[in-house]
Amino acid sequence: MLLAAVVTGALTSSCTHRPTPAAPPTACVARAGATLQDVDPGDLPEKPWRRDGAEARVVFETSGLPVRYRHLVDRGAQLWSASPCVDAVTAPRCAAGDHCVHVVEQRTDGEDSDGEFTSHDGPRYRREGTITLYTDVLGTESDDEALVTVVHEMGHALGLRHRRDPRSVMHPDSGEGTGPAPDAVDLANLATLYG
Repeated sequence: MLLAAVVTGALTSSCTHRPTPAAPPTACVARAGATLQDVDPGDLPEKPWRRDGAEARVVFETSGLPVRYRHLVDRGAQLWSASPCVDAVTAPRCAAGDHCVHVVEQRTDGEDSDGEFTSHDGPRYRREGTITLYTDVLGTESDDEALVTVVHEMGHALGLRHRRDPRSVMHPDSGEGTGPAPDAVDLANLATLYG
């Protein structure tokens, strides 16, 4: 198994942004020649989960999390389920055969990070993952700011890379002023990955 950690890529001021699609996709179908939009070129690629039907069902395991973080993961799953490609759900424990992302807390990573995603990937698809929430930093943030972190890490778990648009929840330096909801580009990128 390959262990891939999400690594923040460097931003360059010469990047241009593609326009946001007029509306998010209503079906999990990638248009012909579709490529990922607005991705940070210095970021590592991510892999999608295998789709076993209309959507890839991904379970975010919350056993052992304090109530605050369980609620944030629940809300994040609702936000990502706006995609026609993924069914993000939460459960205390993953069942055998689930596409499982373990969500755990840890006091610190020795840095200023508030969250991190690591994955175990096969040659083509994601097999399992772990989101680590660093509570020394998250504990000082409002629920809105912490939700942005949770949704960001869930986006990586679903296969998304960092975006260049600083307003995007998938931007590597999301923070105050960043909304937690995935935008039309995030949902279009999921359709490109899964469609």
